Amino acid sequence: MPDRQLEGRVSLEERLRASEARWRAVVESAVDGIIVIDARGRVEAFNPAAERLFGYTEAEVMGQNVNMLMPSPYHDEHDGYLARYLETGVHKIIGIGREVTGRRKDGSTFPLHLSVGETSVGGERKFTGILHDLSARVAMEEQLREQAALARLGEMAAVLAHEVKNPLAAVRGAIEVIGSRLPSGTKDAAVVKEIVSRIDSLNELMKDLLLFARPPRPHPLLIEIQSLVTSTADLLREDPALSAVRIDVEGSTPAIFADPGLLRIVFLNLMVNSAHAMRGEGHIKVSVRTSDDGCRIAFEDNGPGIPAEIREKIFTPFFTTKSRGTGLGLPTAKRLIEAHRGTIDVRCPPGGGTTVTVQLPAN
Repeated sequence: MPDRQLEGRVSLEERLRASEARWRAVVESAVDGIIVIDARGRVEAFNPAAERLFGYTEAEVMGQNVNMLMPSPYHDEHDGYLARYLETGVHKIIGIGREVTGRRKDGSTFPLHLSVGETSVGGERKFTGILHDLSARVAMEEQLREQAALARLGEMAAVLAHEVKNPLAAVRGAIEVIGSRLPSGTKDAAVVKEIVSRIDSLNELMKDLLLFARPPRPHPLLIEIQSLVTSTADLLREDPALSAVRIDVEGSTPAIFADPGLLRIVFLNLMVNSAHAMRGEGHIKVSVRTSDDGCRIAFEDNGPGIPAEIREKIFTPFFTTKSRGTGLGLPTAKRLIEAHRGTIDVRCPPGGGTTVTVQLPAN
């Protein structure tokens, strides 16, 4: 009889171990993050997917309050919400799912879908959260909204080009005729000259708006990127106002298919921005390198850098920190690079300066 009881106990323990192994295999292989906390909010389980989401290891969060994974104000409110639920039974998220914001180990935040379930183990209440990263979906939604806005802007720009640009040319011509009849050096002649200058500025704004709203389709040719960057730098060196700016171009890459005219617009804009950031005096280093899927062109200056709060907005149309800027230069550059199926990225090292990296595909 004792032997039979011992065999039954051993069999039960084996089944329990097998059940626990299956449960752990499911949790550890899950694509979504799974976190288990106790009634005081302390983490009791943190699967590998959760480690990838938040950047913490399981050892770093075990026994810690789960609010370490939340940004303010949720970080400060979570314990109060949990206490109220345990006291009143009134829940806002338990048993249902909703979108929340997570906080990674590096301090960055990202959107999540959180579903929370409740269970009891040995008379102790446990809460299981399943977390799905929504970053890709949110980025796609933002891209779709941006494309819709750009389509509307393109329609508006076309109307403006027809209704404003053409009459402007006629007004400019009439003003020049009047100016030609005025004695040179007089106050009236200076006023006419200023009017023409303002019309030209408005015309340039219309061109910038049209280029941004309706960028031309690239006409790819087999080009040497290093030669294109060098010739563009030569254009900048001809500007007397930027004579104190030194531009060095280094590196090379095999020829790629791209539109040289559109890329020249981008490269010139980036170098002019760097020169202005350094107040017309400093060093711009352009590095051309081969990457895994094409080429990488990095524009690095030794200016003061860009504050984080401004860096988040630099690709926003019409945002500018310049007194006479249109705020369309970098947004247009981004659209022209994306038309080549490339990317553009801006980083500011802690030591100062700004590095703008353009990635272009080989084909």
